[in-house]
Amino acid sequence: MISIIYLFFLVSSVKTSDYSLIINEKSSIDKPIFTFPYSYELINNFQLNFNLTNNNTKLILTKIIDRDYWCIQNICSCDYCSFILELFSNYNQIPKFSTINITINDINDHTCQFFDIQTNILLSESIQIGHRFPITRAIDYDSGINGKLSFKLLNNEDYFQLDIITLSMNEYAIYGIVKQLLDREINEKYELIIEGHDHGLSQAKINRTKIAIEILDENDNAPKFSQIEYSIHSLPENTPIGTELLTISASDADKGLNGLIHYSIINPPSSSSFPFIINSTTGVISLHSSLDYEITRSYRFLIRASDSGLVQSLFTDTWLSISIKDINDCPVEIMFLPNRRFQYDNQKLFIYENTEINNLTLGYIRLVDRDSIETKLSISLIILDKQIKQDYEIISSNQLNSYILIAKQGIFDREIQTEINLRFIATDSLLTSIYDLKIYLIDLNDNPSEFLSNPLKFYIEELANYHMIKYPIEDYQLTIGYLNGIDHDEGENALNQYELESNEFIKIDSNTGRLYLIQPLDREQIEYIQLTARAINLAEPKWITDVQIQIQVLDVNDNIPQCLTSYNRISIPENFPIDKPIIKINGSDPDNGLNGTINYRFRTNSTWLFDINNITGEIYSKELFDYESEYKNFLLIIDLEDNGNIIKNKNKNSCQIEIILEDINDNRPELISNEQKKIFLDINKSYENEIVLLNITDKDSELNGKIKYNLQSIESNINFNYNQTLFYLNQNGSLFITNKINQICLFKLHILLEDYGYPIQQTLIEINIAFGNSFDSRYSSFDKIEKFFQEKSLHTNYFVFIFGLTILIITFLFLISIIIICLLIRQQHQRHKTRIIARNKLLCSSSQQLTTSDSTVTSNITSTSIEHQQIIRPPCSNERPFTNERLSINCSSPESHTYKILHVPIDIHYNEKDKIDNISCDHGYHESYQTGTPSSSSPEQYSSENSIRRDYMFNQLPYFVTKCKSLSEGFIVEMNVDGSDEETR
Repeated sequence: MISIIYLFFLVSSVKTSDYSLIINEKSSIDKPIFTFPYSYELINNFQLNFNLTNNNTKLILTKIIDRDYWCIQNICSCDYCSFILELFSNYNQIPKFSTINITINDINDHTCQFFDIQTNILLSESIQIGHRFPITRAIDYDSGINGKLSFKLLNNEDYFQLDIITLSMNEYAIYGIVKQLLDREINEKYELIIEGHDHGLSQAKINRTKIAIEILDENDNAPKFSQIEYSIHSLPENTPIGTELLTISASDADKGLNGLIHYSIINPPSSSSFPFIINSTTGVISLHSSLDYEITRSYRFLIRASDSGLVQSLFTDTWLSISIKDINDCPVEIMFLPNRRFQYDNQKLFIYENTEINNLTLGYIRLVDRDSIETKLSISLIILDKQIKQDYEIISSNQLNSYILIAKQGIFDREIQTEINLRFIATDSLLTSIYDLKIYLIDLNDNPSEFLSNPLKFYIEELANYHMIKYPIEDYQLTIGYLNGIDHDEGENALNQYELESNEFIKIDSNTGRLYLIQPLDREQIEYIQLTARAINLAEPKWITDVQIQIQVLDVNDNIPQCLTSYNRISIPENFPIDKPIIKINGSDPDNGLNGTINYRFRTNSTWLFDINNITGEIYSKELFDYESEYKNFLLIIDLEDNGNIIKNKNKNSCQIEIILEDINDNRPELISNEQKKIFLDINKSYENEIVLLNITDKDSELNGKIKYNLQSIESNINFNYNQTLFYLNQNGSLFITNKINQICLFKLHILLEDYGYPIQQTLIEINIAFGNSFDSRYSSFDKIEKFFQEKSLHTNYFVFIFGLTILIITFLFLISIIIICLLIRQQHQRHKTRIIARNKLLCSSSQQLTTSDSTVTSNITSTSIEHQQIIRPPCSNERPFTNERLSINCSSPESHTYKILHVPIDIHYNEKDKIDNISCDHGYHESYQTGTPSSSSPEQYSSENSIRRDYMFNQLPYFVTKCKSLSEGFIVEMNVDGSDEETR
């Protein structure tokens, strides 16, 4: 609507027009109303009501024109409705702009319309003659004489008359005037019928309305404005919102509420966009929304002043006229008209790719400024794309503010550049406008199709085989995939037709490229198919592209797991272990991978807790079996299921296992009734041979449950010579007595129960038989007899206890004595051991000093004291002849060493050349013998000296020497340094 009003005022400002036309409103559409000498194009289409036909030479209406509606909406003047259409012609390649002035005549097509009717008029009965009150407003939307109205009152002419005020050419305000005094008690209500008719020449149109009047006794003065009419001239359209424009003032001669005035605007043309408001208390008119000179140049509306009378509010209306002053607030409008060679729609220009570019004219540009202020207009071009393949330029035409857009050089290739974005910037030295033009390149078939890869690989499951078998529909087609030839062209140029080399399995849809199966495929028969296909362009030239197709058939889970044996019957002993598999299910599945991997699961698990290894198929029992329970046979149903994708449970199979338990001899014979362990027999009753039939049971079956009886022993508190033959036990469990018992006594029978199974199960039971006297209360029952003998045994056991306690105390005292003696001996031994360690340290020290000399024996002895030289060495197993080499002694642990000492007295003199030869060891612990003679002495002398030396040395031996052996040159003494044989010595 805004753009239409812009165009209206712009065109109205043109001084002259090339053509003119006058038509009546509501003329027929789609019929020629004017014929042009040339072919034109509409630059502006006023209210979209016109179009050009017959090679753009004939002007027609496309919509019915309602002149009166345009008048109400301020689209055109109510007095003279005229507007201009702008045209453009490129006749003989000469661009030309033309205009046509079109005037719309009014016809009498509207009747008088009453509005703002006072539906409930209240008049005070004291109202004065001549009082005027508003009744209604009337309008005829026609113009001229067709809109001129006349009114008359059809009833109650004696009391009222009409006062008609002309508000505009076709709008009237109807007031009523009181002709005589009113009396509410005579007549409380009046109804006025008002008739209005226009002055149409052909036929007048008439309308009526009814007005109700109620008579009251109150407010009888209406407010009066200070001016008959208010106006504001040249209000700038950029006036800020909220600006106070004018103060409306009215007065009322009444007092109190009847004189309190409120202001309001009556029926603004469009309440949603009406830019003015009035303060109901102060009467200040303010700007409520922005103004726009290009939309509405003036406003005229009614202001009402109403008092606050309680019974009836009286009011008076007055007109307020406001004219708007134009300012330069409209940016320049950029109008683009394309070259007729190209398509154009809504700022989009369509050009075929590969169009030759050589100063190619793309279109024409015109700049329009809707403001009434004359300014200088300019335009510039900006190319928004970064990589542009063409050069563009704007050149001036021979008309003011008109330009031509040309492409100077470059190429149009849609595959490189699908669209081109141009921006025109126009300015009037103050405001700037932007117009974006998109150039879309129309595709041509200049590219062959391409495939993403060559070869193309497709995969199809052999499951397709089963679909086609299950649904044997004629010409059944199972889709494998699609050939998608990518063509960089678009639209029809990108459409392909597909062909496939002849084969017996695969076909192709020539239009869609869909590959489909026409014959079932089984992977076990064929795994791989290779074919050649081609894509052919439908548009000319028909490009052809070949591609290789590889189709691989994938395995699916199409085989059912099978049991090698569908039914198995096995027997197991009832003591079968739970950690050992009872049986292993052997299944097979010819599929591969997960499809051939079998899982074993129970479907029916009987009443026993069985478990199955899902992978190996081994069946175990979670609990030990018991043949004696109620469950002896078990039926297991095992489902075999692979790990592939399950297809409607058809890959399930089952095996049946029947397990039969075998009895083993795992139960002992047992006496069922404990009452049979205590039997009371009355000696006063007649003698009966059979005492009792033992109730014995064995839960095992057959021989394992058959029982044999053996009477092991008989105990009694009295002595019978025939104790062992007094009772007899039959193999059916009957216990007999062979002789009659006449005295009070108690027998204990030990009976061994055995079964005939393997291994034999035994139970030893004890049967107590009491013989009592029912006439003597002390022995009248089994419990009394048992208690009697227990008390008797208790006295005997007391003396046994005292004797045993005495023996225990004596034994305890004896053990205490032994422990004390052992502690004393241990203490003595530790003290002795301490002395031995001290002696050994002394001995080791002496030995180390004596062995430092390189000589074996010193022959010069100058003293007769006990001091002497020694050669000490430990016993050895293979001792060499004595030499002059230094001897070594291990003193690290002297407690367990035995030393041999060659002892030479100091009172015997030897020659320096004397030597001890051939010293030998006989490896004895206490016996060591050395042999040898001096090299220079005679035997007799040696024997005499040796005897003297031996006697002397025996007297000088220390206490720790254990043995001494006399030799020709001295002594060999043997000692134990740990003192182990000191007591013996």
